[in-house]
Amino acid sequence: MTAEIKAGIGAVAWVAFIVARVPDLRGEAWAHGLLLFAALVLVPLALGLFSEGQATAGAPERIMQAVARAQLPAALLLVVSCWLAPGPLAATAAIPWVALMFGLGVAGGWRVRRGGWQRGLDGLASDAALVFSAVGAVWTLMDRAGYRPMKFDGAIVTLTAVHFHYSGFLLPLAAGLVQRELFFMKLASQAVVGVVLGVPAVALGIMATQAGWPPGIEAGAGCGLALAGMAVGILQVRIAVESRRPAVTRLLLGVAGVSLFFGMVLAALYAIRSSVVLVPGLGIPQMRMLHGTLNAIGFGLGGVLAWRRMALPRG
Repeated sequence: MTAEIKAGIGAVAWVAFIVARVPDLRGEAWAHGLLLFAALVLVPLALGLFSEGQATAGAPERIMQAVARAQLPAALLLVVSCWLAPGPLAATAAIPWVALMFGLGVAGGWRVRRGGWQRGLDGLASDAALVFSAVGAVWTLMDRAGYRPMKFDGAIVTLTAVHFHYSGFLLPLAAGLVQRELFFMKLASQAVVGVVLGVPAVALGIMATQAGWPPGIEAGAGCGLALAGMAVGILQVRIAVESRRPAVTRLLLGVAGVSLFFGMVLAALYAIRSSVVLVPGLGIPQMRMLHGTLNAIGFGLGGVLAWRRMALPRG
C-alpha cells in the first residue's frame, strides 16, 4: 500500500472524526483533530522524505520501514483513543502509535550516533525530527492516560503532544530540506540551527513558567523558534518563486511557506503575551483555531505534498 493510499484512508477517518467530535475549531476537541491529522495524513506522507538511500541502510532504515508498515493501523487505533475519555482504555489504544513514535526516535538517535557531527545540517535536522518524535509519544500517552505532570492543564498536555508532531517532527524536516536546496545561504543554515534548538527550548520554557520561573524564559524561547520558523517559511516561498518545477508544486510550497510564516507570527505574539498584548483575545482557543490550522493544513499538508513532488525525478 502506497503512502498516498494510506494518507487517503487516513483522511477519510479524520473527516469522520471531525464531523462527529469537533463542533468548534476553538474547542479542545480540535487539538485532538490536529494530532490525528498528523498521525493519519501527514506522517505517512512525510516518512519517505527521511530516506537517504545507502546513508540510512541498516537498522535505522529497517525501523523506518517497520514504522511505515504499521502506521495506518496504529493511527486508526489513535482515533479510537481520542474518541474515548482519558483513562486506561484510551491510553491502551494509543500505545501502538506511541510505540511507533518511539521507534522513529530510536532510528533518529541511531543515525546521529552513526553519523555524528560530520553529517550535513540537512541530515542532522531530519535526525532531530525523528528524535523529537519520541518526546511527542510521551506527551501523547500522558494526554490519553489523563496524566497531568507538574499540574499542567489538560489542554496544555494535549497541545504539547500536538507541538511535537508539527514543530518537533515536520518543522525540522522542512528546515533540513530547505537547507539542502539552499545550502549556499547562511540564513538557511541558521534556520536549521534555530529550529533544532528552539523546539526543546520552547518546551523547557513552558515547564519553567509552570514551575514559577519568570515568563521571559518561555517568551524568549518562543520568539526564537518563531523567528527560525519564519525564516523557513520565507525560504520555502523563495524556492517556490525561483524554481522551474511544475506550477502545482510551486503553489503547494508557496502555500506551505506563507502558512508557516503567519503561523509563527501568531506563535511569537502568543509567546510575549505576558509582557505585551499586541492582539487582545489571543489565547489558547484562538491559537488552536488559527495557529494550529495554519500549521496542519497549510504548512503541513502543503509542505509534505510539495516536497514529495520535488523528490520525484524531473520528466
